[in-house]
Amino acid sequence: MHNTKWSLFLLLVLVSCSGRQPDPEQQGQQMLTEARTLYAQGNYAAARDSILSLRQHHPTALKARRQAILLLDSLELQLAQGDSLKTEFYSRKLLHDMKEIGD
Repeated sequence: MHNTKWSLFLLLVLVSCSGRQPDPEQQGQQMLTEARTLYAQGNYAAARDSILSLRQHHPTALKARRQAILLLDSLELQLAQGDSLKTEFYSRKLLHDMKEIGD
């Protein structure tokens, strides 16, 4: 009987430990940090890829995704320098998204 209780206890511990999933928001924030670092280094293509990967792999990381929208707007604005029409468009989009997201 004592052995059965011990076995049941161990089984419960294993199930509770193995059932924990990583927090999607935390993972999304990590990817966002990586994208910001790449952006700051001027590696815009890799920053964009990181943002798109965040959106694909962590669809429920809503706060990270909202912040990623602003970073992507900034990235597109940076890439549009020299093209006045694109610069105007992305400037307005960034302002609009900042108002909508409100972070």
